[in-house]
Amino acid sequence: MLNNVKITANYALKTDDRNFIVLQRKIVDPTKAPGYKPIEGAEPPPIRERWDEVAFYPLTTTGLTALIDSVRMRTVAESGARDLAQMIVAFRETTAEIIAAINAGLSPEFSVSLGA
Repeated sequence: MLNNVKITANYALKTDDRNFIVLQRKIVDPTKAPGYKPIEGAEPPPIRERWDEVAFYPLTTTGLTALIDSVRMRTVAESGARDLAQMIVAFRETTAEIIAAINAGLSPEFSVSLGA
């Protein structure tokens, strides 16, 4: 089984016996929690990273393709783009990031290209 295979800076995947599972990186700052009360003289709790399961796809070629496309779309949706041109730039950048991640794991005689 795969565990925490990075796709982009903010997304990774893992598998179980039936699914590809998309993990999304979250930065947790305990001092921003609604019930947080600082303790006088104590160091604030550290900011930490966690990876939440956000989507499940079947453990098939089609499932993997859908997962990669979902990560691209989620990243574009989170990009803060304010117009179509900015969306396209975010889409292309994310696609390039995913292609680089895939190609980094392949032997030199193989490479991947995703349709943008």
